[in-house]
Amino acid sequence: MLGNMVPSFTGDAAGPNIRYFLQILEQVGRMGGWQDSQLIGIARCKMLGAAYDFAWRDDSVTAASTYSEFRALALERFDTEPLSSKVERFRNARQNAEEEARSFANRVRLLGTATLANSSGEEPAKTQLRCEILAEQMLSQFLTGLRDPVRRFVLSRDPKSFDEAIDVAAKEERNEKLSQSSSVPVRHVDENANAHEIAAASTAWKNS
Repeated sequence: MLGNMVPSFTGDAAGPNIRYFLQILEQVGRMGGWQDSQLIGIARCKMLGAAYDFAWRDDSVTAASTYSEFRALALERFDTEPLSSKVERFRNARQNAEEEARSFANRVRLLGTATLANSSGEEPAKTQLRCEILAEQMLSQFLTGLRDPVRRFVLSRDPKSFDEAIDVAAKEERNEKLSQSSSVPVRHVDENANAHEIAAASTAWKNS
């Protein structure tokens, strides 16, 4: 069931923050073709702890008829981090040692989206412009935060969009791993080698 892919939201530091929760909900909703009523229903069922009262006892939430209304109310209630802190975290995003390029890209996208102030009531043209500017900023931050040598390779390809940069980075990352695995030295042992030598060779190969 697709609903199982949506994490629970408790409204405190013990679980995902509200923007991550809503992002996953919306991604799963697109996969399932959910309507507003389904998005709201799943979201409310996934809210536990302090968030439970918000989901089931807040009159404005129970009266929300569209997902955009529900989303705005949820952000107003739980998105309490100052905008300056969100912008700083976005600008300081760097790929971690064991983090894959696509995972880092998802983190950049989430951090970048969090810097967008509530645009409800704004003219569609202004909202579109802000989203386009953010897309350029996410591309720039992704390229800045990537680890070398993948970063240098992606820059050499001069990607024009965030999605293009992600694809190039992911492919180069796979090529890099394949190159590393193919260069692992193989130790040949003759038929007269004793058991200790065979075990040592096997261990060295596995740990290389």
